[in-house]
Formats: sequence, C-alpha cells, structure tokens
Amino acid sequence: MGNEIIYLDNAATSWPKPDAVGQAMVDFLAHKAGNPGRGGHTLSRRASEVLEESRQKLARLVNAPCPNRIILTHGCTDALNLSIHGVLRSAMQSRCSQTRSHVVTTAIEHNAVLRTLHCYASNDLIDITIVPCNAQGFVDLQALVDACTDNTILLTFSHASNVLGTIQDIEKAIKVIRAKNENILVLVDAAQTAGHFPIDVQAWDIDLLTLAGHKGLRGPTGTGALYISPRAYPEECTGDHQPRVFCQRRGGTGSMAPGLEMPTNLPDALEAGTSNAVGFAGLNAAIDALNHEVHEHEMAMTQRILDGLHKIAGITIFGLPTIKGRTPVILFNLAGQNPREVMVKLDEQHRIAVRGGIHCAPLLHEAIGTCTAGGVRVSPGSGTTESQIDLFLDAIEALASQPV
Repeated sequence: MGNEIIYLDNAATSWPKPDAVGQAMVDFLAHKAGNPGRGGHTLSRRASEVLEESRQKLARLVNAPCPNRIILTHGCTDALNLSIHGVLRSAMQSRCSQTRSHVVTTAIEHNAVLRTLHCYASNDLIDITIVPCNAQGFVDLQALVDACTDNTILLTFSHASNVLGTIQDIEKAIKVIRAKNENILVLVDAAQTAGHFPIDVQAWDIDLLTLAGHKGLRGPTGTGALYISPRAYPEECTGDHQPRVFCQRRGGTGSMAPGLEMPTNLPDALEAGTSNAVGFAGLNAAIDALNHEVHEHEMAMTQRILDGLHKIAGITIFGLPTIKGRTPVILFNLAGQNPREVMVKLDEQHRIAVRGGIHCAPLLHEAIGTCTAGGVRVSPGSGTTESQIDLFLDAIEALASQPV
C-alpha cells in the first residue's frame, strides 16, 4: 500500500478535489484577485464576476427563481447561523414581549442547528420542540405536523443525516406542514445531499436552504450558500411586506457606501465584508465537473462496503440495511472496541481515514443507542476504488480478530 492514503471521510469533506478546482483557484489569485464589489478597477470587476458566476450556478443547481436569492456564505454552518439568528431576531422585533416564538426541529440535526437554537432556548427566548427519529434515522411526518402550533415560526429539517445517511422526504414533509400552518418558514439543511441528489427549492416550497460547497459539490472548504425565498424575504421590503430574516452580520457591501443602514436589496442585505472569492472560483470549477456518474460510483462503493461489513463477525451496522434511501455514508461499530480507537488504529496502522465519534449529532446517537461513544463512519468518494474498499475491509477484519 506504500504511502497511499485511503480516504473514506467524504461526508466530512470531499477529497481529492477535481483537478480543475485547484487550477481555477490558482488562476484567480494570478489574474482576478481584487476585492469584489469594492472598486471599479479590472481586478475588482473580475472578482465580482466570479461571485456572480457562483450565484448563477448555485441558483441553477437548486432551481432558485433568481440568482440574487443565493447568499454566498463561508460554509453551511455559516448559512445555518445566518438563517436561524436572522429568523429569530426578526420575530423578536415584530412580536410582543409576552409571546415567545416556537421552533420545531428534529433529532437528526447537526449541532450547527441544535447549538444555535439552544443558545436562545437556554435563555428562555424561544420554545423548542424536538421531534424524534427512529432507529433507521427517519422522522415521522405526522409527529412533525403535530409539533407545529400557531406560534411556530420556523421548522428546521436536515435533508439527510450526516451520521446514517438516511434521506428524508422533504417535499412531502413541507406539503403537510403548509396544510397546517402556511406561515411557518421551513429551513432545510442540504449539507449532505447537494451534489448527490437533485434539489428543487420552488417545487418543494423551501424557504431557506443551506449548502456546503466542500462536500458533495467537491469544492473548497470555506464556501457555502443560503437560498432565501420570497416568503422569507419579499421582493419589495415595504409596509406589511417586511423581511422575516434579520441581517445579523453588518458591514460594508460595496453597493451602498453612504449611511449606517444595511441595504435592503438581496443579496447585499445579507452579505457583508469580503467574500471568499478565491474559494468560489474553485467552487465554480467543481460545479462544472459535477456528473451523475460520480454519485453512482460512490453508491456502488457504499454497497461494496455494506456487503463486506455484513460478513465480518462482531460488526453492528446502524440505519438502513441497503443503499436505498441513503447517501454514501455508513455507520458501524466493532464489538468491544471504542469507535475513536478504531479510527486511530485504521489511520496509524493502515493509513485509512474514517471518522469515529458522535459526528456533531448527539441526539441522533441517543436515538440509536450509541450516545456514549458514537460510531465509526465511513463515506467513500469519487476517488475511492474497489481495491481500496477491499483493503479497508481487510483492516476491519484484522481489528475484529484482535483480542479486546
């Protein structure tokens, strides 16, 4: 095996990136690295064009009605914070002080959602209902509906679990939520699905969609996006049509220098400061390189891992039994062995990169009974080969045969 790293942690960040990603970033630094939107000179305009290209590509990717409704962020966590803080702050400003807003979320959410909501709930600023999931990672849609009340202003829902890979029926969930309360803003975390599966924000009636540029899209870290719907942010911010997302981040936008108020037009209303333009240059190249064959390959590798793990004594596989209804992610444990220790042994003894632990999703691990130590997560990518999978399975079998 030599010095080859077998990288099976693509759910954390994809690697290796397409060659075009690095090439586009080098080209940006050499020929386009001005400050976007903050100068009339050539380099500034070129940098701005890169960002507008990202907006257009991402808008097409999720079928947004307008590129200006794509807010470029520093990642999916940044987009989630922008959404949650923005919606709750806006509601606090518009509601009377005696009425607390209510938020519905689920047990499959990442800590980027749970910790952000907790900072409000722990200070008695909002009420939260957390809808549980079953052992396969599915959230019951009726329980989701039952949790919503007249005071519910926001529902957060991950498109797929970052732990089990289980994909939720987002379109159906939003339909049943709208039937009960059409005013609830629905926030969908697509960190694990963008680049793997088609997403249609208009057909699914999504209000807020957060994206990670560095996972399934195979772009650089430090890139992400937020789609924001007309329900969450009206075209004209006047009279009764006020934004339901308050801009927490303040600063220069380049489009409106005079005055101390942020502009109200999108995307500038929710973007401040200098964007990671070099990262978005790489993301543009990554999006251009997307193709369905990559996902099919990743799922074939996932099936090979599942088939192999089923043959090894002492292995417990969590979640769905097959690749149907999941992303290319598998969680398992080895009897009598701590998942973090398994991760370290794979890294140090076999140069295999996996993820062991809680994966920033503590409530899901509670639901599947692994809340103490978590599990071993393996996630193949575009560069994973059958021979690498076989070496991984050999390493797991060797660990399983060791006395504990």
